[in-house]
Amino acid sequence: MLPFLDLVALLAARGLSVTIAVTAGNAALVNPLVAAYPSAVGAVVLPFPPSPLLPAGCGENTKDLPAGHLIRPFMVALAALRAPLLAWCKAHVITAVLSDFFTGWTQPLAAELGVPHVLFSPSSAFYLAMTGHLWCHLPRRRCDADDDEEEIISFPEIPGSPSLPWRHLSSLFRKHVPGDEVSESIRQFFLWNQDSACVVINTFAALEAAYLQTTPPRMLAVGPLSEAVDQAAHVDDRGGKPAVPAAELTAWLDAHAEGSVLYVSFGTQHAMSPAHAACVADALARSSAAFVWAVRRGAPVPEGFETATATRARGLVIRGWAPQSLILRHRAVGWFLTHCGWNSVLEAAAAGVAMLTWPVGADQFTDAWQVAEAGVAVPVAEGADDLPDVGEVAKAIDVAMGSEGNHVRERAVELSRKAAAAVAEGGSSHRDLEELVRILTTVV
Repeated sequence: MLPFLDLVALLAARGLSVTIAVTAGNAALVNPLVAAYPSAVGAVVLPFPPSPLLPAGCGENTKDLPAGHLIRPFMVALAALRAPLLAWCKAHVITAVLSDFFTGWTQPLAAELGVPHVLFSPSSAFYLAMTGHLWCHLPRRRCDADDDEEEIISFPEIPGSPSLPWRHLSSLFRKHVPGDEVSESIRQFFLWNQDSACVVINTFAALEAAYLQTTPPRMLAVGPLSEAVDQAAHVDDRGGKPAVPAAELTAWLDAHAEGSVLYVSFGTQHAMSPAHAACVADALARSSAAFVWAVRRGAPVPEGFETATATRARGLVIRGWAPQSLILRHRAVGWFLTHCGWNSVLEAAAAGVAMLTWPVGADQFTDAWQVAEAGVAVPVAEGADDLPDVGEVAKAIDVAMGSEGNHVRERAVELSRKAAAAVAEGGSSHRDLEELVRILTTVV
């Protein structure tokens, strides 16, 4: 939702009138944007639809779901918003429908209204091309290899003809069961996405030029959105109130030398297991790096870890929402131990921070592969179940933070220059954004 709201801010700044359809449980994320652009941005708040597919009170955002397996039925349950949303649209003047790639059911809604449907992807162009291939062709594993997570799946339609092990594919696809209601609904959503007028992607050409050529539909790269948008009016509310005041956080970072701090975060969606959290904590303790570790509230950080590291001024643990862009852009932060969610990848790229990658699910495996290929990241581990050797992770951290990691950091800084150039006036992302404005304001 956050990059989507950044895109809305950019459209509003260019004079477009945008109404955000949101459920009541997510309205707080939208309110600051409405307040920042009162004459351009509005909201229609719809009740979250009850569904037999979901337990009562499960939450209205994927980060609040009590279990990861509920993401698939959650996607399908959202399709029940079609009727009230269509009724609202018919009562107002609508020129286009812009929606993210989890809500493909909005494409036939736009067709019924007779307006263009524009698809927004918060993931990479590579991941979008890969998932499009999967849902169109439904490649399956060999019948005698149902447990072979290493079986290689090829993508001949994608530039470079990449091949990936089964375990790195989208979990939405890997869990697809032909004939199952949830499975078939999700497949239909992604097939409807293929009929969009164009696809808007939070990426930039210098990072993904080859994959932006996979058409149809036409792809417009408008990112990094966190770099492009002026967040001054709503940055403090972007996702929630910061768990540590910005002044306190900045003061802690100011006390450290340039590039000497490792930032650690596994995102807002992943709930760490006690074993995973203990592995990360032990690796940080064994390394010599100073660090800032942002964790979800309730994360099972080992008892005594925070006190021990804080006493030695070695580390700072943030429980809850962390102002990630502010942290990454501080001169003291040199590396980012990340799960490789695409938002995090782009924020690191924009800040010029090198990455130590530890993907755990979703699109994170392909994201980690991409940044390693770009030379701005070093793989450390993957998955949250089969945990790596703690000593090896600590060693990888120390090597990266030392002089041996300088060449990766230099490439990361160069990529940040390209990201800034992309969103600057005349840059590739700036031009694609202007083209998006043209598409959204052209009455068909």
